[in-house]
Amino acid sequence: ALKLLLSENKLSLFNTSVMKGIYALVIFSLFTTVYAQCPDIESIHKEHLKETSKEKPKYYVSSQSRTGYLASDKTYEMSFVAQPGNDYRLSTKLAAGASGSLNIEVYEYTNDKKIVNGAESYKKEKKTLTTSDGSQSIEFSTDKVRKIFVAVTLTGGDKKKPSCVGVLIEDKKSTKLGL
Repeated sequence: ALKLLLSENKLSLFNTSVMKGIYALVIFSLFTTVYAQCPDIESIHKEHLKETSKEKPKYYVSSQSRTGYLASDKTYEMSFVAQPGNDYRLSTKLAAGASGSLNIEVYEYTNDKKIVNGAESYKKEKKTLTTSDGSQSIEFSTDKVRKIFVAVTLTGGDKKKPSCVGVLIEDKKSTKLGL
């Protein structure tokens, strides 16, 4: 009788630990579903990529593209490296179901040489290249390696719920002109 009682206790302990594991798995699944990550960049910019897929020569999605959550009236800053001999196109878009509007500032830092009292000094200064309201893509080329910064600001969105934003960077080889 004692052996039977001990084996029943082991069985009930096993069932209790299995049930705790199942409950933990269910709660974890619900938590990760509610707080999921932003969709990938291709999903957010699906219509744009479909429209531009027939262009010749074609732009390609850069691995430097980013998605992330952004709160209303906050600014997200990112950087990427632009290589010589390439054309670039920057686009921003809110994910489906998000509200608000996006403003973009594209800039770089330059080291400006200053001479003060006969001594040379260098000062890092922010140089704004362009700004946009986010409705149009920004296209540019570069003749040297440059570290480009992009500041994206969300205005007018839901103050309590962050919105998912996608910054799409596309690139292609520049068209060579001349003989």
